[in-house]
Amino acid sequence: MTDTLFADISEWQPPLDDSYPYEWLSIRSNDGTYRDRNWSRNWDTARRWLDSGRLRGLIVYVVYRPNWRDCLDVHRSMQGENRPDVVSMVDVESWGGQIVGDHSAGVNRLVWGISDWRGPHIDGRPRRVIGYWNPVADRGLWRVRPSIGFIVPSYGRAPRFPAGVQDVRRQMIAHQYTDGTVGCGGSLPCGYGSVRCDMNAANGRDAEELRIATGIGAD
Repeated sequence: MTDTLFADISEWQPPLDDSYPYEWLSIRSNDGTYRDRNWSRNWDTARRWLDSGRLRGLIVYVVYRPNWRDCLDVHRSMQGENRPDVVSMVDVESWGGQIVGDHSAGVNRLVWGISDWRGPHIDGRPRRVIGYWNPVADRGLWRVRPSIGFIVPSYGRAPRFPAGVQDVRRQMIAHQYTDGTVGCGGSLPCGYGSVRCDMNAANGRDAEELRIATGIGAD
């Protein structure tokens, strides 16, 4: 069984270079209205690799903040184009208590706003938008969820899914298994080259199957 591994990088890591070995990649565009400082270099490199076939898919993620309209505007403007081989991800976290309560309305408006930009809905579901969410640590933030794929963090163990979040179990497309320190080692790398970072495993999916799972090719 093939698993697709890929890194999640932002300004907290060095800009991308040729030591990156994987066929998929996730890069940050913005945290609310804050623009990632390495965005331009990472975006240019990732697009070049997509064009050459070195990358088979790219996730561009936006960190949700309650000013969801601004999050959406910045996320779209930073990309400047709607590439068919790029997927958006909405990163929903509490950030140590900065965000509390049920933010389903705002998160879902951000998801659907990105989907409207990406193109027509697919059988009533958002197009080329996935979510990042911890259904244990941040369960209350996103109580009502659209039918999208999820990357679920759980370091050093398989993700857990309490009652009421079985939709996320069914729709999980990748497991974030490490932050670059906890949960990695052996067959599970802690990053790439000398870079330690969040790493994801799309278990049971090769690079082409991950394209299908994220909606690439459905245009």
